[in-house]
Amino acid sequence: MLCSHQQNKWKEKIKKHIRQIRQCASKSTIENRSNCYVLLFLSLLILYFFYKVQYKTGIDLIPIFPIDDSGFELYNEQLLKNVRLSESAKQQPKSGKLLCWAMTTSIYHKTRVPAISETWLKRCDAGHIFTNSERFLNDSTPSHTVFEGLPESYYKLFWKTRLALLYVYKYVSKDFDWYFKGDDDTYLIVENLQKYLATLDPRKPYFIGYRLSRRTSTGYNAGGSGYVMSREAMRIFSEKLFHDKIACPYHEWEDFAIARCLASVGILPLDSRDEQGRQRFLPWRPEQHFYADLTKSFQMDPIKVWGPSIYHENLISMHHLYPDEIRFIDGLLYSIAKGIWINNSETSNSYITSNETSPIHLSSTVATSMDDTLPPPTIRI
Repeated sequence: MLCSHQQNKWKEKIKKHIRQIRQCASKSTIENRSNCYVLLFLSLLILYFFYKVQYKTGIDLIPIFPIDDSGFELYNEQLLKNVRLSESAKQQPKSGKLLCWAMTTSIYHKTRVPAISETWLKRCDAGHIFTNSERFLNDSTPSHTVFEGLPESYYKLFWKTRLALLYVYKYVSKDFDWYFKGDDDTYLIVENLQKYLATLDPRKPYFIGYRLSRRTSTGYNAGGSGYVMSREAMRIFSEKLFHDKIACPYHEWEDFAIARCLASVGILPLDSRDEQGRQRFLPWRPEQHFYADLTKSFQMDPIKVWGPSIYHENLISMHHLYPDEIRFIDGLLYSIAKGIWINNSETSNSYITSNETSPIHLSSTVATSMDDTLPPPTIRI
């Protein structure tokens, strides 16, 4: 929301415009009066249009009009009293290091949900699916109907995420060290996330993901590639921020809104890049990161890494993936690669055993970068 000084400036501008229209209408000729009435009608129509856009998006287009905050009453904690859980959800562990949940809707129950449920979600200490219905789901899917009372709209994502954060901490479990929020088209390399989180203290309020900077100097974490909150950050949000309309106002960008909410109490996005400056979370399509085809104005951190280097040993998550791509990546990591390493290990051991008295000369292939063969990055302004 804009400050009162800026709102007063807008009010003065509109008053001045109205005075000009009145002066125009006071002229004697009928033609002049007709033109003024048309101008007045068009002005009111434009104001109404901007008001409706502002009402739906939460962006301060006309600061004298209030942002719609009816969601605080419509989509409140009462909706969580009637959430239905599958048997699998009930059997998930109630404590551990890492709890993961993915947000979805019924139109993806046959496609995206099976893909993530059968791959990365099951590797977390506890994995849950938050959705709007039980349609097409069975008891083997750890589902919760958290969003049953919410309309299906991009503009409602803030209310969904807000409810999900409260629900997972207050109604699922407070006894995990870390809480990962992902989408139904996210792929998470759980082991890499666990390794990274092992270096941090969950008793401190951490908020971790891919940092963006549009409309904020402190940054916010992209929602699509997922973000992680420590136990302490979850506690602060649930106990202090969930009901605070001033600290946590509505905005159409749910990831921006959640970050703004946390920033009101000093919880800012952590720089999650590794020691070589490589991003651990990839919120756009993999090929966009590969060619550095990213919007520069969105970036909190300078784009210094592209090409094969985006696929590194510390990579945690990717976004905008189709179900078949999720299964393919999972198969590469946990079946094909595993078999290669096992076979290589057995071959090396056999070679060493048969040549115990001879010096061992193991040949290696030098990894060459493809950066020199790539076209220059196309960074959009």
